Amino acid sequence: MRITEAINLNNVLLSESRASQQLATLTQQASSGLRVSQPSDDPAAYASIVQRNAGIAGVKARQTAATTAGADLDLAGSILDQATTLIQKAQAVAVEQASATQTPASRSNAADEIDALNQQLLALANSQGSGGSYLFGGTKTNTPPFDSQGNFLGNDGTSHVEVATGVLAASNASGAQAFTAAGGRNVFADLQALSAALNSNSPTGIQATISNLNASQQQVIAAQVDTNERADRLHSATTAMDSVLTQMQVALAPVQDADAATTLSNLASTQDAYQTAIQVNKQILSLSLARSG
Repeated sequence: MRITEAINLNNVLLSESRASQQLATLTQQASSGLRVSQPSDDPAAYASIVQRNAGIAGVKARQTAATTAGADLDLAGSILDQATTLIQKAQAVAVEQASATQTPASRSNAADEIDALNQQLLALANSQGSGGSYLFGGTKTNTPPFDSQGNFLGNDGTSHVEVATGVLAASNASGAQAFTAAGGRNVFADLQALSAALNSNSPTGIQATISNLNASQQQVIAAQVDTNERADRLHSATTAMDSVLTQMQVALAPVQDADAATTLSNLASTQDAYQTAIQVNKQILSLSLARSG
């Protein structure tokens, strides 16, 4: 084979190889929908994509944390509403049993009812949220915040989630403010005092608990309002992050995604060019073999 023919053949084979590579690239783009999926596709664009995806991942992580915390606060708010109902029932019992017409037997039975309400309230105060964490223990979320006597074992610490860069939002309810003297009244102690007055058959003692129970009720309601406000802030932040994510993803698309119509058109043209190159190569190779023979 002469040198000129060898050069021509090498050029044709190189052209076929390039067409094959371009065909593979366009096929991958058409199947994945991505113009850039690895550094060699476009180094500058790939670096930008990595940076943008990191930002998107960060916002998604914040959104997940805010959504989880918001759900826990919704649950805590619902539990505090139930707690208010239990205290209202205890108030009604106190008002009824303070009457001089009640008997020692009826007051003893009422004491049993108050003890049952106290246990229900205790169970509510030891409720768990996502991942089994305790809702009312402050930052101590791994152990029950109240013991069997209603003594508080948690703290009044506030946990936070980041809802934007450098912006924190409270993410837990305060069991201390809801149920303990930190909020003004020890709710469990007030219920226990009512039970003791009923068992002692003391109308005066029963009467004295009514105002305390009213204060306990208002305390729990105030904690519920605060909890609901915290939940609302997190829900608003989650909605805002939805908008931010949409904007970030829209901005990413032109950098990363392949234009479907253009890609398919280029793919069809490249396929035709590749097939043509193969046919030409066959002819050149046949002629070269014939001459060398």
